[in-house]
Amino acid sequence: MYNEYYNQYEKPRENPRSEPMEYASLILGIVALVGCTCIYLSLPCGAIAIILATLSRSGEMAYGSKAQAGLMLGIFALVFTVLLYGVSFAALLYEYGSIEGILDAYSELAGMDYNELLQQLYQSR
Repeated sequence: MYNEYYNQYEKPRENPRSEPMEYASLILGIVALVGCTCIYLSLPCGAIAIILATLSRSGEMAYGSKAQAGLMLGIFALVFTVLLYGVSFAALLYEYGSIEGILDAYSELAGMDYNELLQQLYQSR
């Protein structure tokens, strides 16, 4: 009886989804996809886009259209970023033979031996 009295005055929620989270998911998915060459931008934005798309459902079973687009863009950006960096690293390994070969090429490019670079880093602390 008590619950029925208060429930009759509650305003029913027509759309339980969170529109701002859907928009944020979509925007972050776009940013993650556009910035997929910058790992420090793409990975966090893609992950947050996926999280916000999931949270925007608010207990519903289906995603809204903007949340679904943000979810797909976030997943695609994460996969594309990981593949891009993996293929780049594999190409470097193929070109230089090993990680030591990559470090040697970098030290020649920088004009400094890798051990000297490490000593300078330790001395600056």
